[in-house]
Amino acid sequence: MFPCTHPAGSSDSVATFHLDSVNMAITSANNVFTDAFAKGDSLGVSNCYAKNGCIMPSGSPKICGKDGIAGFFMGAKKMGMASIKLTTVEITGGKELVSEEGTYEISGADGKVLDKGKYLVNWKQEDGQWKMYRDIFNSDMPPAHMPAT
Repeated sequence: MFPCTHPAGSSDSVATFHLDSVNMAITSANNVFTDAFAKGDSLGVSNCYAKNGCIMPSGSPKICGKDGIAGFFMGAKKMGMASIKLTTVEITGGKELVSEEGTYEISGADGKVLDKGKYLVNWKQEDGQWKMYRDIFNSDMPPAHMPAT
């Protein structure tokens, strides 16, 4: 199980907001997230989210809470998704809320790309750790029933 934690830093860094240190914390948390997903640890994945965190996948209603999030990612694994690669494009914000824009690529066990797209995650601090609060992602690939443009 992965707790989705990263070094909290000194007490001075808690009092003073530094976007660079938040960027490092988010990179670390994203690594924990992708490692947990690759190992099929849906609880570890859900621990990367705030207690009242929500995901908003394309083509699906909003899913909130750790149980719902864990179930969603467990279902993704059962559908044959083996790994997720996250690439941060930009991080902006302040000490109350930080937004991460990025791209994702999902691969199957054979390494074949199953999906790729973009995401936007709002992060907030919870118990001294940066956690995903709102996570929306959607595919760049056309639906299977539509021709590619």
